[in-house]
Amino acid sequence: MIVFAIFGFMILFDYNSMLAALSFCSAGLALTFFVSWIVSRSDRVLMTWAIGASFLVASVMVYGTFVNHYSLPLGAIAFAALEAGLVLFLGAAHQFRTGVLPLSKMVGVTTAGVAAMAVPMFYGFDGISYIAFNIAAALILFATAYEYWRWRTEAPLLITTLSGLYAFTGVSFLLCAIVLIGDRSWIMDHAPKNWAENLNLIVSLTNIAGIGALSLGLNQVRLTRRHKRDAETDSLTGLFNRRALFERAKRLPATASLIVFDLDHFKQVNDNHGHQTGDRVLQRFGGILTASVRDGDLAARIGGEEFAILLPYASERSATMVAERVRQSFREQRFISQNGHFNSTVSVGVSHMTKHAELPNLIRQADAALYAAKRSGRDLVVLYPNIQVTSATHVSDEVSARSDLYRVVADHGVPQPRPSLRRGRLKRRA
Repeated sequence: MIVFAIFGFMILFDYNSMLAALSFCSAGLALTFFVSWIVSRSDRVLMTWAIGASFLVASVMVYGTFVNHYSLPLGAIAFAALEAGLVLFLGAAHQFRTGVLPLSKMVGVTTAGVAAMAVPMFYGFDGISYIAFNIAAALILFATAYEYWRWRTEAPLLITTLSGLYAFTGVSFLLCAIVLIGDRSWIMDHAPKNWAENLNLIVSLTNIAGIGALSLGLNQVRLTRRHKRDAETDSLTGLFNRRALFERAKRLPATASLIVFDLDHFKQVNDNHGHQTGDRVLQRFGGILTASVRDGDLAARIGGEEFAILLPYASERSATMVAERVRQSFREQRFISQNGHFNSTVSVGVSHMTKHAELPNLIRQADAALYAAKRSGRDLVVLYPNIQVTSATHVSDEVSARSDLYRVVADHGVPQPRPSLRRGRLKRRA
């Protein structure tokens, strides 16, 4: 069936016409990539794609001359240009994934592929040269497909399709090599002509448009997500901002906890040590929050010196332990400015809901608990409801129902029992 399709296609379009079409298609793709790069110069992968497509244009044009006027140097130039273009597309795949263009590896791969093709051609074994070139091209295309496949989770359908097009094109090159090997075509003295070559040309002509469109679509998806991430990120701390907190918390599980933090006397830090030092304090605290959350939790800076951690599915005890860990870790930090060394503390409010958790209610309760912590001397963690205050060394096992306010202040000279860490049980004093 495939053979009949190829034969019908070749009747409508001769080989030279399809080469010309492939050349124009590659040129249009190169121009599109180049213009896209001019519009968004920060996306360097667009320029890599543009250069790779330009090599494809040069290769097809030289190969068309080689087909009509057989010349070993022309063949070597055409194949070398095509291998260089394919390697650039391979490098672009790596660059798109990591942000780094592996130039040294690309030069090595191109040199090895060109040598494997050029040496047999130099000695007159042009058939072996064609075989080596097709195998090298297939391997490069398979590597490109795998490079995309490795990070398919970013855009599964789009990347899977793009990877498949690269792999399918690689199969068409591999078929060319297999046919030549099967025919024992070691010395030919002309360009290869067989059904596999025709299929390869048709596949290349159809797939290059798809590869170009999908590559631009993938770049647009990445760009859109980058803009969304920038809009949701606090530029100073790298945490989510208030907008992201409310946007991502629209659908909460039935059980959820919220921790709200407010740095104590932060205005004095700015007044006494300068705003740059204040920024470093905020950044340090943001780093502590980042290190304290689990996958699925959400840490955000919700304004000024106020932060929050949203913990879906977390129990009250777990949320309280996270709050105490953050409070204690921040309290142990030391900062330095032109006016000397200093440390800072944070007050914390914790809220927890077990039925129909909603962010506005969690925030209202956590704010009430935070206000109680500020009112009760700062550098404390307060639990809501039945507000209960804990210190770094005293975390409640449960919320007492006997009183509206429970306080444990480790640093104010009140005798207190030490927690039994060995048994994993944390005690409280009413």
